[in-house]
Amino acid sequence: MINISRENKHQYNQNFTSGITRKLSRNYYHSEQDIVKIFDTHPQKNGIAGQLPVSWLKNIDTNEKRKIVSIIYTEFANNIKLAKISLKTATENLNYILHKYKILSPNQSYNVKKIDTSGSVYTANGYILSGTGIESFFIKEFADLNDKSPRMYKIMTESNGKFVEVARALYLNNRIKDRHIMHTHWGDTKNGYMVSEYVKPIKKYKSPIEIKEIYDTEEELFIDLYKKYGFTRNELKKYNVQTSYEYEKKFYAYPEDRIIYNYFSNMFEKYGLKDYDLHCNPDNYIITSDEKGNPILKLIDFGGITRL
Repeated sequence: MINISRENKHQYNQNFTSGITRKLSRNYYHSEQDIVKIFDTHPQKNGIAGQLPVSWLKNIDTNEKRKIVSIIYTEFANNIKLAKISLKTATENLNYILHKYKILSPNQSYNVKKIDTSGSVYTANGYILSGTGIESFFIKEFADLNDKSPRMYKIMTESNGKFVEVARALYLNNRIKDRHIMHTHWGDTKNGYMVSEYVKPIKKYKSPIEIKEIYDTEEELFIDLYKKYGFTRNELKKYNVQTSYEYEKKFYAYPEDRIIYNYFSNMFEKYGLKDYDLHCNPDNYIITSDEKGNPILKLIDFGGITRL
């Protein structure tokens, strides 16, 4: 039998997060301490910032939206915890609540898949929430760092961890709005997780694209960069990204990892930011597909992003 907590007026607060989300989206907060202060001034939000996906919100009964949204946040957190014990039961519970409030139609359902996050210092567990014909999501459950010494905790949470990464993600959502940055829906700092769009890696290109060493024109390089990474000429020019150097009327392409680094580095610099993890951690970005099935590279990790 599915074990799921029922509505409780004391348990479910009206978790519309517009106030706290607005602050985190519009302002840069450097340290975890600064971000915690923002959450502390909004205790009724239970550590939540952001909002449910639009594809979910549009199906919720308008008259009971506040109550239902609050219930979903609470049940989601309950089932994140349950997934460590029984992924099957957590999946059943989640589908139950989403069907109950008509976020999913009767013929729709989600499958919850756990992925390997053993190589990540700041991620305890990762889950993919996917189904046929419905929007997919990635759930990142943050590692608990409370067992660290005060000194080590301060070092580790300077530009990483649940508070900083949730705040950075919401800030980038609003401030930069770049299609090469993964969109984050909401974060729950009390229960230690955040939910983003699922960036599914491309396993195999329809036709392999190799960035050549030498091109006759810079435009030819732009075409290949679009085919492989989804970078348009306008995007590269917008951020003044150096992709090659000219020598004897030929264009010599920079290494691909340098072009990617230049794109995000120049983008962040334009907004007064810097990503200190990007150059040394290629796992921070993934090549996925856009809505038309074309390859597009996306930044998926927001740890290490600080102000210049």
